[in-house]
Amino acid sequence: MAGEVGLQSDVLLEGTARPRTLHLKNLRRQWQIITLQVVATVALIGMYLEVVSTYVVGSIDHTILFDTIELLISDQLPLGDWLTGEGRSGLARFFVPMVLGLSLGGAMAFLAFQTPKVQQRIKLGFIVGLIVLLIGRLTLSWLAGMLFSFDLRLPTDSELQTLQWPLLMIMSLLIMFIYLLPVIMGTRGIWGLSRRSIAWAIGFTLLFLGIHAILTFPLIKSQLGSYGGTLAVLESQTSDPTIGLFGLKLVTQEQFNLILIAVLIMVFQEASYGVIRNLEYAFRLPESCKRDPEYVRQMDNVLNTHLRHTFLFLGLTGVATMVALGFHKVLLTIVSDTTGSQWAGQVSESIELTLTYGLVISALLFLSLMAVLRFFIPWQRVIGLIQSRSNPVEPEPVSKDFSQL
Repeated sequence: MAGEVGLQSDVLLEGTARPRTLHLKNLRRQWQIITLQVVATVALIGMYLEVVSTYVVGSIDHTILFDTIELLISDQLPLGDWLTGEGRSGLARFFVPMVLGLSLGGAMAFLAFQTPKVQQRIKLGFIVGLIVLLIGRLTLSWLAGMLFSFDLRLPTDSELQTLQWPLLMIMSLLIMFIYLLPVIMGTRGIWGLSRRSIAWAIGFTLLFLGIHAILTFPLIKSQLGSYGGTLAVLESQTSDPTIGLFGLKLVTQEQFNLILIAVLIMVFQEASYGVIRNLEYAFRLPESCKRDPEYVRQMDNVLNTHLRHTFLFLGLTGVATMVALGFHKVLLTIVSDTTGSQWAGQVSESIELTLTYGLVISALLFLSLMAVLRFFIPWQRVIGLIQSRSNPVEPEPVSKDFSQL
């Protein structure tokens, strides 16, 4: 089919617009692609801030580590407080560092689109600048001292002191970059079209959540002493739900934070990977197909559908998770309203429902009910009907041959 599509002429009549094509230079400026990249960036920022506000701020954030280092060395670190966020409270400690991480990730994405020769020159300049920053002052003062005194000697203590500032600067930047690694790699992956960087951002976030969950386990936390006391802990016994739908309380604030983190990770992954998949598909098309209006229209439909599904299905995923975690509340409310008996109140006060495995049982009940409803409600047909209503198929134009009339 692709071989039957003829090349369109590049000659444009005066006053006519240039036809759209699926070349990467044009496709990357298309509003759907840019929207997906912006959505992925917003989801990345929201995911990072939600993880930081839930587990890091006031517990193990970088400002606490910087204060500890300053007490050990009895001196101030080279990075200013306005850059590190020291002296601020809450999420304000991460606003300026996050802008730094976004800028660095954007610069890395811009570098990825340069020619190999330009990339090599920039990397070489960075390495030379790092060497000069580290031992430049030491080398100049040491060589100058030997030159004027005509004495071949080792560096003195005062000359070695010049290494303190660059070493502390590099250490401070490394600490900042470790905390900002998801933002840096995520931004590079979104705008630099790198699957590996996106996987790094998601993997590092999940690795941090897993290690934090292990360290906050009561048996392990007790072995950490004072260090374990600073970790933010999610209680094993849940409190009364405060967030819900239509006046029905389903989840607590802690549970809602975890659901929000999971949904934002999925939005970031789907939006960023969606851009890469569609651009790769367009890149692999034959030249004739890239210029064909039918393929351009199909690409528009795919991108528009991806945008709608990103918000619709992932939003429904978050709502379904809330209902699954608070499903026992739904059942007890229905029983209490219909029967008026005290059984629902007695069961709702049961300790099993307030523990972690009680939430697992509630979620399994919800999944079991949805599995049973599958035999009565054809979910695929319902979804297909919704999609057909939202994407009406335009009728093909009928060509009339008046010569046969």
